[in-house]
Amino acid sequence: MITLNTAEQRLAKFVAKARHRHNRITGISNRRMGPQSDEQTDLEGIAAEIAFAKYTNVYPDLDTDGDTHPVYDAVLHDGKLVDVKATTYTTGRLIVAPWKDVDAVDIYVLVVGTFPNYRIAGAMESYRLMRSHRMKNLGHGKVFVATQEELKPLSEL
Repeated sequence: MITLNTAEQRLAKFVAKARHRHNRITGISNRRMGPQSDEQTDLEGIAAEIAFAKYTNVYPDLDTDGDTHPVYDAVLHDGKLVDVKATTYTTGRLIVAPWKDVDAVDIYVLVVGTFPNYRIAGAMESYRLMRSHRMKNLGHGKVFVATQEELKPLSEL
């Protein structure tokens, strides 16, 4: 379990608000996959990224300017690019939108929890996740899906 400390919680709230404000001003819509608010989506997203960065001892992407925001959320010590996906559902699945480029990142990581407590559920290489047999409609359009049981620990990737 990874618990964000007070400073990390404040940082997550600040970055979430700044990203939310910037994205709404510039007309970027939130592509959330659930019923939660845009604000909650933004907070859980950056908090999960910070939790992952804390777990792997890498620096989180704290950029609030969507125009320069990279397609990855972290760079591991071995140079692998990571896209962190967050869910508040304990049995939630790793979900990736079909418009994402398979070569944009090396690994997708699922972080499960609710602000400020998270766990790293596992990871999957993008080329294994983004395959036609993983395409499913979960009620919000077709997406690539992997269950937590299919994910591997980061140490195995």
